Amino acid sequence: MHSESKSHNEPPLTYDEAVELFNRLDWTDENTFYNQDFGDSYLQLKAMRNDEVFDNKDIKVEILVDENIIKFAVTKVTREEALDLIKYYFEHSEIGDITSYTTEFI
Repeated sequence: MHSESKSHNEPPLTYDEAVELFNRLDWTDENTFYNQDFGDSYLQLKAMRNDEVFDNKDIKVEILVDENIIKFAVTKVTREEALDLIKYYFEHSEIGDITSYTTEFI
């Protein structure tokens, strides 16, 4: 499974449902991704290609940092760190500490 979503008429995922979904996704497939809205931003987790994986960091994190939807804070994380981010953004509606992230534009 690459991704899964709920229709607009359904209630948003709970934290437990989000963790279950994350764990069901195939993180060895570079087409896999997970999106989570929070506040005025969103968190996106993307599987990385095998040649990009280093030190068990196989997930690319992108956090939207501007209202024009072109600037993102980006880093690589392990699956455990990705789950920590999912939890953080279920509990917070503002961007956390991203000082170690790089900046990318689309």
